[in-house]
Amino acid sequence: MTLPPVKASGFVAGLSALGRLLAVGSEWGSYAAAPGVGGGARRAVREAAEEAGEQLARQTVRRAAREAGDEWVRLYRAVSLDELKDIQMVGRMRSGAGAMEGKWFATTAEHAAMWGKKLWKLSAQKQPYSIIEVRVPRSVLERMFYRERLDMIGPAYFAPEHLLPYVQFLREMPFVPWLR
Repeated sequence: MTLPPVKASGFVAGLSALGRLLAVGSEWGSYAAAPGVGGGARRAVREAAEEAGEQLARQTVRRAAREAGDEWVRLYRAVSLDELKDIQMVGRMRSGAGAMEGKWFATTAEHAAMWGKKLWKLSAQKQPYSIIEVRVPRSVLERMFYRERLDMIGPAYFAPEHLLPYVQFLREMPFVPWLR
C-alpha cells in the first residue's frame, strides 16, 4: 500500500527542513520515551526507536547543513579518559548515568583546559583529562544555551541532550594547552 504524499501546512510549513525534523522528531521521541508496559520487549523497542531517531537526526542535520550552506563551528571540551573512551567507542557525544542532561563546550581549547584543570583540582581521584575538538552546525549552535563568562573563565555553550546528536566529534587534541 502506497501512502499519498503529505503536504506541510500550518506551523510546520513555515519551518526549514531541520526545523520540521526537530518538530516532528520531538513528537516521535515523546512516543518512544513513553513508559514501557510489558517488560523488556517494550524497552528494547523504545531503545531501538531512540537510536533510529538519533541516526535520522544526524543524517538530516548533515543534509540540511549542506543544503543551507550552513557553516560548522568548532568547540572544545575537557573530558575524562572514561568519557573519551565512550565517545570513541560510540562515535558520538552522550550523557552518562548520573551526569548533567547535556554537555558544556568552550569556544577555545585554552578555556576547555582551564575547566579541565578546575575540575581536576576539585576531584578526589585526580584523574587525567584530555581536550577534544568537536564541530556543530551554526544553526544548531544558535539553539544552544550560551554563557558569556561561565565560571569566570570564558564563553561556553550548553548542548542539551536532544542536541548532542548534532555535535560531531573530530579528534582528541594532541596536547593540553599550557596553563599557569
